[in-house]
Amino acid sequence: MKKSNNALSLYVLVKRNITLYMKDRMTVMFSVLAPIIVLLIYILFLGDLQVESISGMLGEYGLEGVLQKSDIQALINNWMIAGVMGVSCVTVAINANIVMVRDKMNGSINDILASPVKRWVIYASYIISCFLITFCICLIVLLLSIVYLAATGGLMLSFVDFLSIFGSTILSTLSSAFLATLICSFIKSTGTLAALNGIFGTAMGFLIGAYLPFSMMPKFMQYMACFIPGTYSAGLFRNFFLKGVLSNFSAKLPPESNIIETLMENYSIRLELFGTEISAGYMALALIFAIVLFASLLLIFYSNKKTNFFAVGKKRKKAKSKRK
Repeated sequence: MKKSNNALSLYVLVKRNITLYMKDRMTVMFSVLAPIIVLLIYILFLGDLQVESISGMLGEYGLEGVLQKSDIQALINNWMIAGVMGVSCVTVAINANIVMVRDKMNGSINDILASPVKRWVIYASYIISCFLITFCICLIVLLLSIVYLAATGGLMLSFVDFLSIFGSTILSTLSSAFLATLICSFIKSTGTLAALNGIFGTAMGFLIGAYLPFSMMPKFMQYMACFIPGTYSAGLFRNFFLKGVLSNFSAKLPPESNIIETLMENYSIRLELFGTEISAGYMALALIFAIVLFASLLLIFYSNKKTNFFAVGKKRKKAKSKRK
């Protein structure tokens, strides 16, 4: 009976969090638009620079004209979308925690904690609602990206690749939901959350190689990226998005050319951890490890009343001031 009550309470709280998030139409709109705007900026301004860079590299190898501009454009578009997906999973997850931050800011969390609901149910409801919101928005971005690739002739995904991308989206959003909830536990106002999301999103885009290839970054930033889960999210997306494109390149380029290896290294399709190559399977394991790590940290923090970040609100502060 208790288990059914806990499950019902969890369902009601998750539904409440998602409903409150969806009622704020501006927040929802900007959550969807933010990754799309980044995508448009890349398509309109930065994409051509990458195409010219690869064309110049082919010229150096004496292979100018072997690949058409549309082939190179397909590579860049898929690489770019993979990076945007990696960043979106993190930034949307942070934004999805706005309900939790508002509850702390206006003191609603104290009313919820005073209810006869298990504390772990309350905490789990924020994490689950964050995951569901992030996954749905990232899925919308993914579908729009696939439509764009199909319209530009760059869609070279097999059914297995699509399933792999779908699985990568689940893993990435789950790890991002735990990380974002942990970070947002320290935040007490929506203004701080908005500022953090802007700064964190920009920094994350560069650190995981979404906006610029790792080869263009300083060595210390490449090492730093090895400890960020988003790096492995973007790496997984690149592996599956670019699999068909690279197969197309292999069919058109001479077997003795080293272009494919150079591209995989320069554009972080093949990740290295301190000189050791990491396959897609190990990237997935890295994300699973991140999920377990962040979940453990949340469990430690929220099981201890001294570090219970959720129980922060105006009502608690007023109560303290009255005692004084």
